[in-house]
Amino acid sequence: MNTKRGVAKWVALVTGAVLCGVGILHDLVNLPSFTRAVARGLIAERLGPELIANVAFGGMAMSLCGLLLVLVAPDLDRGNRAAWRVGLTIGLFYVVDGVAAYLWLPIAGALIFSVFGAAVCAPLVVWRREFPAER
Repeated sequence: MNTKRGVAKWVALVTGAVLCGVGILHDLVNLPSFTRAVARGLIAERLGPELIANVAFGGMAMSLCGLLLVLVAPDLDRGNRAAWRVGLTIGLFYVVDGVAAYLWLPIAGALIFSVFGAAVCAPLVVWRREFPAER
């Protein structure tokens, strides 16, 4: 086992598991909360279904990206270039997503997604030569 690829694998596994958990938690906490807010009239009734669908989709998308990281982690350990691309794409998505969320609403907590993305991207970019191109 290559140590550098092993580090990339474990970072992807841990970050992926955290993102899966956060996505599930996102839905478990926010869906009932928004449903109650619509029932109380705090959110316009005509906007309720769309908002709830968007919140559900956000949590599922977060979990899906985390699951993909968990699934490609063993291939990162083998030096698979396709797994490297998938991991880098997901990491960059979270970096951009975190920055965009912070620019939309400047709360420091929004940058946690950029931290997750940077944690995934860092070993992949620094040790990119450990993932040779496929022929």
